[in-house]
Amino acid sequence: MDIRYNVGELFQAAFGINSPIYITEPFFRQAPPYFDWSDVDVLPTLEEQINETETLPQSWMGTPIVFEARFDGDDGKYWRYKLNGELEEVEMKTMVLPAATMFSFRRSKNITRTNVLGSNGTVKEIYGFDDWHIDVRGLCLPIPGKTSLQQLEELLQWEKLADAIKIEGPLFRKLEIYRVAMADFAYNIPQGKPDVVAFTMQLYSDDPLELQLTNTI
Repeated sequence: MDIRYNVGELFQAAFGINSPIYITEPFFRQAPPYFDWSDVDVLPTLEEQINETETLPQSWMGTPIVFEARFDGDDGKYWRYKLNGELEEVEMKTMVLPAATMFSFRRSKNITRTNVLGSNGTVKEIYGFDDWHIDVRGLCLPIPGKTSLQQLEELLQWEKLADAIKIEGPLFRKLEIYRVAMADFAYNIPQGKPDVVAFTMQLYSDDPLELQLTNTI
């Protein structure tokens, strides 16, 4: 059975996110006017800018993944709670997050504002920066050798950890985020969409305290 997935339609059904399609030419019978743009300099695309510094990974269909991310399990072990409440060390396999995954980042400053008598405005004291808040929304779609439910099971194994997760990806490197804590995880199966699992995660950036202490000594 040939099942095709419209990713834009799936994101709209699962998260209410519209991916509009822009038609540059109206449906007229006559041919559009011809313009010669051969002498016009064009800015490089986002993909070309990224290719200047790194090679984009490819999906199983041969298409580039611009902002790939993965949970790193190759270096070290992670802590997880047992049923009796004790901690145990477990080994995790590196997981590449599904290609149809979107990230949004936000961060605030820790500011205390003090009112000033007889003056306009306030005095601002900046104590530092808050964690990066990372909202993740994605779709598990079947790929060769792995079903959508198997991908969900991998995500659930990472959700069980009581530890910061090492993460790798161009978006995270640019913001100097190398570890994250998973604060929230949810998933659902869109109605009428076979073999599709929609998931959301909320991650917080985590800076290892031992590295901060080493840098201050």
